[in-house]
Amino acid sequence: MESSTLRWYFVVLPDTDDAAALAKRLPIEGARTVSHASGRPWLIATLPDEQMVTGEAGADRLAVLGYSSATSAELREAVGRAVGVEAFDELSHSLVGGFHLVAYAGGRLRVQGSAAGVRRVFYAVIGGVTVASDRADVLAELGGFGYDETALAIRLLRALPHPLGEQPLWRGVEPVPPESYLRIEEDGRGTAVRRWWRRPEPHLSRRAGAQLLRAALADAVAVRTRAGGVVHCDISGGMDSTPVTWFAAQGPAEIVAATAYNGDPGGMDDLRWARRALVAMPSVRHRTLSLDELPGFFEGAPELETRWDEPTAACLAAPRMKAFIQDALRYSVRMYLNGLGGDHLLCGLPNWEHTFFRRRPLLAWRRARTNRMLNGDSIATTALGLLDRRGYADWLRATVDTARRERMESHSIGFGWDLRYAWPLWLTEEALRAVRDRVVSLSTAVEPLGPDRAGHAELAMIRAGAREVRGTGQLGAEAGLPFEAPLLDDRVVAACLAVRREERVAPLEFKPLMKEAMRGLLPEDFLSRTTKTGGSTQGVRGFAAHHSELLDLCVESPLIELGIADASRLRQYNRPQPGRVPDSHFGTTVNCALFLRNQARERLAAPGRETAGSGS
Repeated sequence: MESSTLRWYFVVLPDTDDAAALAKRLPIEGARTVSHASGRPWLIATLPDEQMVTGEAGADRLAVLGYSSATSAELREAVGRAVGVEAFDELSHSLVGGFHLVAYAGGRLRVQGSAAGVRRVFYAVIGGVTVASDRADVLAELGGFGYDETALAIRLLRALPHPLGEQPLWRGVEPVPPESYLRIEEDGRGTAVRRWWRRPEPHLSRRAGAQLLRAALADAVAVRTRAGGVVHCDISGGMDSTPVTWFAAQGPAEIVAATAYNGDPGGMDDLRWARRALVAMPSVRHRTLSLDELPGFFEGAPELETRWDEPTAACLAAPRMKAFIQDALRYSVRMYLNGLGGDHLLCGLPNWEHTFFRRRPLLAWRRARTNRMLNGDSIATTALGLLDRRGYADWLRATVDTARRERMESHSIGFGWDLRYAWPLWLTEEALRAVRDRVVSLSTAVEPLGPDRAGHAELAMIRAGAREVRGTGQLGAEAGLPFEAPLLDDRVVAACLAVRREERVAPLEFKPLMKEAMRGLLPEDFLSRTTKTGGSTQGVRGFAAHHSELLDLCVESPLIELGIADASRLRQYNRPQPGRVPDSHFGTTVNCALFLRNQARERLAAPGRETAGSGS
């Protein structure tokens, strides 16, 4: 098995002779193997030692992989009293951090990621046995599986309403839903997916929830800094990275924090706000980086060699992130902490008002009008959106009929269940038919992520953030540096979700829950920040400068060979226009092109290959 640039991953195997034979096809150089009591391999991992904690009791085993509060003694005790893999739900909820949990008890296997979706689990039947891994491409390569071209075509869409983002990219590889674990029977063949996590009901006041968030984030950062050494933090002066940096500064690690700036309108804002906050962190070593000396938007993407196991929004930002990582490595850092996920966790969505309207109509109307007036919506449009009673399955089915071939620049969610999507202008007719058929098929049995639009949309937003964060983690792994986002740890997510939505977010306030959580810790003049500068100016400039090489990347990628994208239409519809941001479908297309190019090309000829239009 060729591992390419793949650096960190793990594989879990049942206790059978067939599984042991399969393990011999995995590269073992640099890997750590934990065996079943029989001597057959149970867990094969290439992770750093600090990301693996294990415990044994007789024939049973338990491992926690990642950064957590788990200790070997705690795991030995837990596995020693377990009567089956179902017994580890309580432990999963009690541990702090971001981690996978892998167990063997009572003859069965349990493989589990995180509820937010940053840590994922995939499985496949290979050689007659079920094998699990944290990376889909490891299983696809081990099993010789071909791409599902329709699932790849779906990833060109700017928005991915549930369950479009869960569609497996290889035939034969299945994902485990984030809130569930995979159970593998003793024979290695039978499987079941069991739910272990349910979101808390939003019942806390802002003040009570802020205290819970403060404690959860403090713990999440502490499990990553407790080993000391040098830890790098982003500090952009916002309400995400700044609290992470503050909590990191309270531990034993030496903290190096960096703020980037440029000469664009508002380009110095982050530096000014970061300096206000750093008054409360005198031990932090602060550095500034000029964005003019770093890769710009769209610059350097064709040179990337990172092997992601799915297309990710991290691709286009990767050249700049790699530059930040390389700069951090100059200081011998052992970890890179960031504030990613905060926008997905701490910002509200207009469709929350649809749910409020069912129980507090006057409050919902006032909030909805405040939000929608900012977008120029009429009273009639707002009222019709609030009165829409379609269930999720009907809404998803209807998106097939309302989607059009068009540019996408803005991404307003409105009062619907999720973001609207459009068909990319360069999607082939064959691929478009296949995608439409797949969405219709999925809508017949789909269940929403929550009981109402607010409950569904907030989890969908968190999962979208987790997909991005997972991509950045794979980028960091390539450099051998953990790139960690504590804000999307399960306990931090649960703390936020436990707050009543009308107190968690207000239409004219900027991340009020985090501000309340940090009150008394960060300076009051810092907590008065109400905005955060975006990067649209840099995006327009970068697209104009680099669109030609990015178009070449897409046109020369397997997207054309697989019948997903039309090369001539790609070139026709992706020309820079002065002052206009690029079609966001171009970004998702670049993401897919990089993903495919950086994967092993021999998979194109793997068994089971079909065209994009081969059906759903």
